[in-house]
Amino acid sequence: MPKSSVADVSSLFHEKSFQIALVGAILFLFVAHPVLFDLVDRMFAFVGINLGETLLTVVHSVVFATALYYSIMVILKLEA
Repeated sequence: MPKSSVADVSSLFHEKSFQIALVGAILFLFVAHPVLFDLVDRMFAFVGINLGETLLTVVHSVVFATALYYSIMVILKLEA
């Protein structure tokens, strides 16, 4: 790979917007995985709470938003 391509890729990985998008994609992949949905649903059912599909999705959305918020705070502080 030419040096300019390596420099371009390196520059891309240091851009905050790219880092935030990458972290968001990884978090979404983890939080929205069907296995995790099933696990959380079974955990709530174990304590006697039946969430249903919509409320389960809302719970995962809140978890995703919280994790993304704190991840962004870390990314912005690391390169400040």
